[in-house]
Amino acid sequence: MNKSKKTLEFKFERIIPASPSEVYDAWLNSKITGTPWNVADKLILNPIVDGFYYLLAHGFSHYGRFTKTERPDRVQHTWVSPHTMEE
Repeated sequence: MNKSKKTLEFKFERIIPASPSEVYDAWLNSKITGTPWNVADKLILNPIVDGFYYLLAHGFSHYGRFTKTERPDRVQHTWVSPHTMEE
């Protein structure tokens, strides 16, 4: 029996009082609160196309690859966690 995999796509929009370049750089900065990278206990981050990331946060591993990095306005990546394949 083949189980089909579910695909989710998220799009987040928000107005931030900064230039697109400033926001792009801040999003990829693990020292800035509010980014997913900031909560990591352990982090490997290579934000280039096909670059890998790994973060360990609150005892759970998350990882993926960057699929688009178009400075100053687009960062796209995959996301895998222990709960990715749960139904």
